[in-house]
Amino acid sequence: MKFHQRISQLAEKIEHLEHSFNFYFTAQEKKPPLDKLNRLKKEIDELMKVSQDLKNSAERFLAMQIVNRFTSYRIKWEKGVKDIEEGRAKPGLHFFGGLGIGRSPMDDIKKSADELAKKDANAFRMSSVIDEAAEKYIKMSKKYTGKTFDKEAVTSMLEKKIEEVRKKFGDRFKFSVVYEEGKVRIKPEKE
Repeated sequence: MKFHQRISQLAEKIEHLEHSFNFYFTAQEKKPPLDKLNRLKKEIDELMKVSQDLKNSAERFLAMQIVNRFTSYRIKWEKGVKDIEEGRAKPGLHFFGGLGIGRSPMDDIKKSADELAKKDANAFRMSSVIDEAAEKYIKMSKKYTGKTFDKEAVTSMLEKKIEEVRKKFGDRFKFSVVYEEGKVRIKPEKE
C-alpha cells in the first residue's frame, strides 16, 4: 500500500471514529467505541514509527498532520467519556455545547474530510511537481553537462524555494526544466 493511501485510510478511520463517538455523546449509542479507539491508537503509533524514516518532507508533514488530528480528537473523546463516567456530564443533544442541535454530526465529518482531502491533494501534487522536476533536472544535467546530482539535494533545494514561488505564482504552478546558455535551469511557471 502506498503511503498516501495509508494516510487517507487513517484519516477516514479517524472521521468514522469521530462519528461513532458523536453518536455516543448524543445518546444515540449506549457504549463508547473504545475498542475501535485502541485499535486506531496502535495504527497511529505504527505511523509515527514509519514517519521517522521518511525522506519526503510532504509525506512527513502529512503523517504529522494525521497524528496531530488524531491526538486532538483522542483527547476530546477520552475527556468526554471520562466526564460521562464520573457524572460530570450526561449524554444528549447538549453534550459539547450542543453537538446534536441544528446540524448532523456528519456535517462536521464531511467538512473535515473535504478539508483534509484538499490538503492531501495539494501536498501530494506539490510533492509530485518537485519530484518530477528533480528527476528531469538530474537527467538533463547528466546528458548536457555530464554532471550528476543527488536527488535528495535537488529536492531539498526546490522545497526551500516553494514559499518564494508561491508568493509569486500562488498555489498553481509547475517547474520547467530547460537547457540554455550551457546550463540546466529549473524555472517556476504559473499553470
